[in-house]
Amino acid sequence: MHYIEPDIRFSKMITSKSIEFFYLLFEGIMIFQVLFFGMVYFISRRKDVLYYSLLNLVSALYFFLNAPDTFLGIDPNIVFNSPAYLYVNFALFLSMFFTYVIFLKEVFNDTVEQYGYVKKTYIMTSYVIPLFYLLFVLFGILGLNTQIIFYSAHLINGPFCTMILILNIREKGYKKLIISGLLVIFVCLILTIAFTIRYNEGDDVTLLDRYPLALIKLGMLIDIILFQLALLKRWNGQEKQLATEKMQSQLELERLRNKISGELHDDIGSTLSGISMYSYLIKSQLKNEQPLEVEKSLNIMQQSATQMVNRLNDIVWFVNPEEDSIGKIIQRLEEYATDMGALKNMQVKVAMPAKFSVQRLEVESRRNIYLFCKEAINNAIKYSEADLLQLAVKENSNSLEISISDNGKGFDTGTVKKGNGLVNMQKRAAEIKAGFTIQSGEGAGCSISLIVKITQ
Repeated sequence: MHYIEPDIRFSKMITSKSIEFFYLLFEGIMIFQVLFFGMVYFISRRKDVLYYSLLNLVSALYFFLNAPDTFLGIDPNIVFNSPAYLYVNFALFLSMFFTYVIFLKEVFNDTVEQYGYVKKTYIMTSYVIPLFYLLFVLFGILGLNTQIIFYSAHLINGPFCTMILILNIREKGYKKLIISGLLVIFVCLILTIAFTIRYNEGDDVTLLDRYPLALIKLGMLIDIILFQLALLKRWNGQEKQLATEKMQSQLELERLRNKISGELHDDIGSTLSGISMYSYLIKSQLKNEQPLEVEKSLNIMQQSATQMVNRLNDIVWFVNPEEDSIGKIIQRLEEYATDMGALKNMQVKVAMPAKFSVQRLEVESRRNIYLFCKEAINNAIKYSEADLLQLAVKENSNSLEISISDNGKGFDTGTVKKGNGLVNMQKRAAEIKAGFTIQSGEGAGCSISLIVKITQ
């Protein structure tokens, strides 16, 4: 049931020394990998790296315990005949299987979550492993043969690992390397079981009969190399992704600059031209002693200047990186709606779950969402004749739904003429590939919603 390396004849001394050297080398590599992956975890905080480091630690302890003559130079029977050996050995053995299962679960979590039977198998395996240990202890206390439990435990994570292997056999990238490592471990484990059974039955024909653990150790070394390559491949892929995202962000920023430049030229430029024109007109009106016309012209200039200041404030707000959350958008819209609604004694209510307050958005999405909602608020305040305006944010499947509702007179959506306001809202929604709905009826108020896909 345990692995005991037998004494060999002098003619096999060279082979024995080579195997013992390999065992020492293997143990040193395992300890180094524990430290290496431990440091990688503290840097990256990735759980799969943590679990792999724990797997190497438990494996190093297990193989150290099963080769006391190699590592400590003492008679192995002293250790193997110890009352505590059986229980410590089996605990370490099961711990290797358990840490490998949770490692695979972390790497292939999308597969586990996608397929219900895989998730159930993982949960069942997690419960069966400690159950096996309890049965092993119980058999030992009762003086029963524990070998059947020991050998059965070799296949304890077989169903889960097989499912992961089959469902991800065609994976590419770093996951392909991990699947390759899983396949190597699987083959080496089966061969190790076979040679261990031969060894415990007294067979001494081949080198592997005398050293059944050599295969699984070799398989674990190959798996370590493949996992390191997988980490390098993943980091390389992440760097490429970051570079791509950075380039896309720069292109998006450039497109936004072009839009802002166009708006400054078309809207604000024309507003300034209008103010300049009215300033010349006022001179003429003053010469002709037309005070009423002068007052009208000044009012128009004041309104135009106020609109220009508001537009400039919006543009400055759009490009401020500290204002990139949904919470900031809703807060600004609430302030705008409250100020505008006060002119018509309209009450404003806002409802938004706390989890969305920090949800971040790209500049272009933030800009279009804000302008869409601002247009809807303007329409409600100007035309609805309502006394209540509600701004609500909620989750709709995998999307974010922002709605502006009022309790006003409403309108027939089938016959209403689409003005610039509705056309602009449709344009804003289309630019960020968002859904746009209007619900209204005569005397039933109006609700306008924008449905934006959530990206993490």
